[in-house]
Amino acid sequence: MNGNVTIDVYMDTVCPWCRMGAASLNAALGELPEGTTATVRYHAYQLNPGIRPEGEDYRKVMIARLGGTAQFEARMKQYNETGAHFGLRYNMDLVKVTPNTTLSHQLIALTPADRQSELIDRLYTAYFEQGVDLGDADELAEIARAAGITDDPAALKARLLEGEGLEHVEAGQRSARKLGIRGVPYYIINEKTALTGLQSPADLLRAFGRP
Repeated sequence: MNGNVTIDVYMDTVCPWCRMGAASLNAALGELPEGTTATVRYHAYQLNPGIRPEGEDYRKVMIARLGGTAQFEARMKQYNETGAHFGLRYNMDLVKVTPNTTLSHQLIALTPADRQSELIDRLYTAYFEQGVDLGDADELAEIARAAGITDDPAALKARLLEGEGLEHVEAGQRSARKLGIRGVPYYIINEKTALTGLQSPADLLRAFGRP
């Protein structure tokens, strides 16, 4: 493996598996051979595009989606157990809202490419460990301020609410539909090898070197 590896990642900011996938990807990138560089491009995908702008009750949404309370409780346990393998905590008892993730994807689009991975990690931490509502423009602007991405959160909030970056969200959704993506994380390596679902660092590294 040498030269440049291009990785297109389709993800959502409230997807637990995408958070684990990001940790796995970061681990794989840390194992790249000397002389190999990686370009990661993030694409917006929305698991729940029809969620109201003000968000909806997380527990109710998930119970309806999974088919019952028992399934919901089992899934919450699964997030904790699987996440622990990647060194991640999931404080799901703090998560009260299923947000519409449009604004959070707009924020990613407005963030310089070399800072997007860090921002995404901060969004995941805010949601899954602190229960922050990622559909709230004030909360998003504060996350960006804390990351050093903006020194004017009020101005950033205004840009989000004015729709800046919305074309990125819409383009990601169109591309996902064209590719037939029905779940995330979803990776395309060097614009030809597709991987769907949570991958181990070893699986990702093998895909990076695939001709």
